[in-house]
Amino acid sequence: MAIISFKHRFIFIKTRKTAGTSIEVELEKIAGADAVVTPIIPAEPGHSARNHLGKDGQVAFFNHMRAVRIRALIGEQQFGKMFKFCVEREPVSKCISHFHMLRNSPVHNQDGQYTKDWQAYCEDGNFPINVGSYSEVQDGRHRLLVDRVLPYEDIAESLPRLLNALGVEGFRLTARAKSAYAKNRLITKAAVTACQRRTIYAAFAKTYELTGLYPDPEGNQRR
Repeated sequence: MAIISFKHRFIFIKTRKTAGTSIEVELEKIAGADAVVTPIIPAEPGHSARNHLGKDGQVAFFNHMRAVRIRALIGEQQFGKMFKFCVEREPVSKCISHFHMLRNSPVHNQDGQYTKDWQAYCEDGNFPINVGSYSEVQDGRHRLLVDRVLPYEDIAESLPRLLNALGVEGFRLTARAKSAYAKNRLITKAAVTACQRRTIYAAFAKTYELTGLYPDPEGNQRR
């Protein structure tokens, strides 16, 4: 989901296949006792969920929660005062990671029923697009609801710098949650065809138009 740290006044919006669980594990340690931290499924050692239930005892904050929903729960004034950030990843690498999760994760493929190969995955177009997690649509256009979108590729350096600017010193990203999903390598980036690459980049057009990250390296026209 997001981790909401009232102590350090930040909100982390979790996106798919961007080391989000590893980031959650580390941020939970420094977020403060009154932070909103949701459970991780499957559970990760050392991670302690808290303050994610409503006054009625029902779940209020949940995994992969969108920024608009968080704003509705904590209030626009509180939301506006906090520094909000998320992580994005180069589209082809993100899809390769997603594909391996669907094939290799015992949680996502419990009965081994997901047997599609990479080509079938690309044809399905069920890609991990998260632009709606950290934006809202106004007058037909997406508008960012976060203050910073960090690139996944240098997250080990950029996240500590960001947190240091927020007053959190000495932060390190050392957790490697869910890394086992990629051990059974079924596709590599070098093996992705030009057609598959174009399909993926076209699907992510809204993401890189909004964030300014990962323009199509082949200069293909966006759909």
